[in-house]
Amino acid sequence: MNSVTGTLMLVCLIAHVVVVGYLLIRRDRVRVGFPWLALTVLFSAVVTATLSPEFALATLFAQALTLFAYGALIMRDMTNRVPRLWITFGLLWVLGLIGSVAIMGNAPSWILSAFARPYPLSALVMLGGFALGGIILIATAFYVFYVARLPEVANRALFWVINTTYFMTGIFLVGTGADALAVPGVFVLLFGSLGAAYAQMSYRVLDIRRELASTLRVMILLLITMLIMFGALLVADGIEATPTVIVLAVIAFVASLLYLPIRQLADTLISLVLRGSLRTDTTEITRRYTQQIANAVELNQLVEGATQALNELLRVRRSALILVNDSGDATAEVTLLPMSPDRAARAYLTKDGSLYKHFALEGSSLSQFDLEFNPRFKSLPEIAFFRETGLSAYAPILMDRTLIGVLACGAKLSDAPFTVHDFQLLSTMASQTGTVLRNARLVADLRKLNQGMQALNINLEEAKEQMEKLDEVKTDFVTIASHELRTPLAQVRGYTDIMDALNEGGALDQDKMSGLVGNLRKATERMEELIAAMLDVSQLDVNAMNLHFTQTSLESVMRMAIEPLTDAIKQRKLTLAARGLRGLPIVQADLQRLVQAFRNIVVNAIKFTPDGGKIDITAALETAQQPGEQDHVLITIKDTGVGIEKENLELIFRKFYRAYDPGLHSTGTYKFMGAGPGLGLTIAQGVIEGHGGKIWAESPGHNMQTCPGSTFYIRLAIVPPEDARRVMPFQIPEAVSKDPTIVHVS
Repeated sequence: MNSVTGTLMLVCLIAHVVVVGYLLIRRDRVRVGFPWLALTVLFSAVVTATLSPEFALATLFAQALTLFAYGALIMRDMTNRVPRLWITFGLLWVLGLIGSVAIMGNAPSWILSAFARPYPLSALVMLGGFALGGIILIATAFYVFYVARLPEVANRALFWVINTTYFMTGIFLVGTGADALAVPGVFVLLFGSLGAAYAQMSYRVLDIRRELASTLRVMILLLITMLIMFGALLVADGIEATPTVIVLAVIAFVASLLYLPIRQLADTLISLVLRGSLRTDTTEITRRYTQQIANAVELNQLVEGATQALNELLRVRRSALILVNDSGDATAEVTLLPMSPDRAARAYLTKDGSLYKHFALEGSSLSQFDLEFNPRFKSLPEIAFFRETGLSAYAPILMDRTLIGVLACGAKLSDAPFTVHDFQLLSTMASQTGTVLRNARLVADLRKLNQGMQALNINLEEAKEQMEKLDEVKTDFVTIASHELRTPLAQVRGYTDIMDALNEGGALDQDKMSGLVGNLRKATERMEELIAAMLDVSQLDVNAMNLHFTQTSLESVMRMAIEPLTDAIKQRKLTLAARGLRGLPIVQADLQRLVQAFRNIVVNAIKFTPDGGKIDITAALETAQQPGEQDHVLITIKDTGVGIEKENLELIFRKFYRAYDPGLHSTGTYKFMGAGPGLGLTIAQGVIEGHGGKIWAESPGHNMQTCPGSTFYIRLAIVPPEDARRVMPFQIPEAVSKDPTIVHVS
């Protein structure tokens, strides 16, 4: 080794030492795999230091260990782990080298020796391991490049492909054993180590495609320029006595005329090879974008116009607008527009977090790769939202130093990573979007305020209607009180006057006293019934009747409804029969209210059925026919009364409605055509509908002579729907846990 070679080796060795020292100082900046990076550079330095023939064995093992450490480094970088397969390969390779050297002795040059006769075993082991290791590393990098979701990850894998090829070229040149190749080899190996260090010190590597495009542009321009010059020289050589100055002037003139067409041709050729790798005109793109969103006055118009413009001008797969709503607390809500059913639409940014501060304070753009791999951001919980959006680049929208939104783009159509130029262009577009977004949000806020005012007006109208209902209830109460309570009050007053007169005359004995007290009790009970009925109706009018649901049987309900009416049925010589109630499923209902409803319906049948008539009550289970439906119970109450006109079948459920002339009604509560306030069926309907059921009536018509009768139908669900007015949990009361039986009454 001569002095020049020795000097070069010393310079290369010093460079290795400097790199190792720098890595130790800036250890905190290394992304992953610092030990493997340090070993790579260290073993590379050993290769340089032992390049002399007398250290051939050390060089051999240093080369193998260098490739092993480098392979572990890129495996750790791309997969976040060192596979056992690679560690196993490295151990077997080194052990194979040790064994082969022990058997065959030292091999000064593993490449040249591998092709010499006889084939040294150590050379073959070294060459085979080198080839296998190179194939594994490059194949792994290409696989990561192929499956990468983010363009920056794919670009990083492509960088490792190129750097690995460069790195292995250095090892290969050193392995030739020739000084003319080994000396450049150690420098190539050094630059391969520097490339690995660069990738580890920076989570974002240079855009390989763009750099390749720039290189191709220069090469094409040089090639075409040389062809032009060569052609011009040939032409000038054919013209005798042409001065050289004139020839050069002609060449310069032709070259100046053809420069722009040549450059355009070069750009076209590069675009065909590397799509989307050349820069675009920022000014023109910004102008077109501003024109497309300038007329947007509503938020949906802005979102549609901005996303279309971004997709077209930046040549990206998709784009979106992320709104930021500052509620004044520790978090800010972010909303993705347009919304997508397969992606998260809303999330929250922590104002104290590094991501919100970066957008709001620094105002610079970010990529999804930054969020995923930059240690400053990747541990934040809100990163999951941005990962689910499927976007790749983000530019904050600031107005008056306040973050109001984020302009976002998906991956490029070319799958190339976003460059600094791309982020600058996106930031410019975001600043142009700020004013339009603020105006659109003002319009949206005004529309929301208007909708709120409309909703308030609707609520006021509903409140007005409710107050009118309450006033109507009050009026009805006063009317019914003055009309229906007059008779029992007159009775009370009359019986009181009689008692006073008899008492003054000394003719009030015990029997007469008992009779008068009984009549007073009946009158007061009638007044209580009327007041209770009016209160129930008033509760129905304002939807204030709460139902206390329990589990009970319809047989129990019907028995409790009919038992108080037994005397009246016997006095009127009516026949009442109930069938089908036994064996029905337990229903969930308000026992007291449901008894009240059925009693009111039966009382109505008693009133409008002549003496000697019949009332039949039947019940049957209706099984659900469709999935999702539930079983019902249908109860029918049929009488042989005077019937109902068809046009009055719905009116009979209105409060205070009387189908016939009040003068035709009798004064008895249970007598034929007995008088009443007209509230019984109204209450019955309210109670049944409160259970989620339905009540309706059918009749051929009204006839006092033929008595066609009428039939009331009540359909109840076994389990009331969720919108039923349920205020108490289900429970089985002791009073209805028995099994009472409906008896025949006549």
